[in-house]
Amino acid sequence: MYNTALSAVRWERDLFATRLATTTDIEMVQRLAGEQARRFHGLDERLPESLLLPAWLAVPGSGACWLAENGRRVLGALCAEHERWSPESAFANVFPRRYLRLRSYLVDNTLPAETLDVLLGRADGWPEALATTGRMIMTPARDQALSAALRRLGFQPYHTITHRSMGETPPAAVDGVVVRPAALADVPVVASLMAESWRFHAAHQPAITLTDSLLAGCEHQAWQLAGDGVNQTLLVAELAGELVGFFGAGMSAQETELRPSLFATGYYGDIYEVAVRGDLRRRGIGLAMFRAAWLWIKAQGAEAMFVNYAPTNPLSSRFWPKLGFQDTWVNWWRPRATPPQS
Repeated sequence: MYNTALSAVRWERDLFATRLATTTDIEMVQRLAGEQARRFHGLDERLPESLLLPAWLAVPGSGACWLAENGRRVLGALCAEHERWSPESAFANVFPRRYLRLRSYLVDNTLPAETLDVLLGRADGWPEALATTGRMIMTPARDQALSAALRRLGFQPYHTITHRSMGETPPAAVDGVVVRPAALADVPVVASLMAESWRFHAAHQPAITLTDSLLAGCEHQAWQLAGDGVNQTLLVAELAGELVGFFGAGMSAQETELRPSLFATGYYGDIYEVAVRGDLRRRGIGLAMFRAAWLWIKAQGAEAMFVNYAPTNPLSSRFWPKLGFQDTWVNWWRPRATPPQS
């Protein structure tokens, strides 16, 4: 457990008792999760009003959950699972290889940093945590108290999930840019553009570890993005007959009663991967692809769309807000050895 005192509020660790939750506590943790979901929905109506716990909580050994208590009052829970990406995975080059995925369920926003600090200490002592490079946790963008608490505990934004209603049709495509569905023959070029994009990402996200199999992994991911054209599509952009960009998107049914969801119940367009060749950025190619993807998503009956981007990426952090996307969730990252800030 970190021993650094938090300067904003004086408190005693002895006021907090922590213990490992058991299967008999699942109903109580679910109740905490439900109360928190309703609180989050009050901050942002785009978020779900209810929340189901991940199934692994009921499977011994696949995850762990700790409770913080003050006397007879439960202050919150922190659940953890060990996420691993094998070298063969399509995501092996774009995510930290091993990290703890954390989910917090706090009773309210009273002393969130202090409660989380105690629970994080237990998670750090979990045997499954020893081989990981860091911790990742998600919070609503509009929850300023939790955001401030995580910053005080050494976390920094890693990914931002943004939301946009379908709204008006985006501007017409740029002259000379042709956007079309990808063909199988396009996969090697898409993979090359994707690899270039992830090298750019890695320069702005230190937690990403690229490997020698980057291009092979990107080719595998490009095959996956191609989809069936109904539930998923891969669009490519051509300029003067040369393939210079790609846009992968699909459909996501957010069903809060069946599984954990990011958004309120509905049918959403999910933007997967987007890239434009480095020497041709800022020429309207990305906008042309977005317009074509918007038309495809609209035709599938979506009521809104979302995308995940890195706030530290100087390109995507400007591109998506200009298109009307608004921050909804933030994925926070902390390397294992980083102490809290005073």
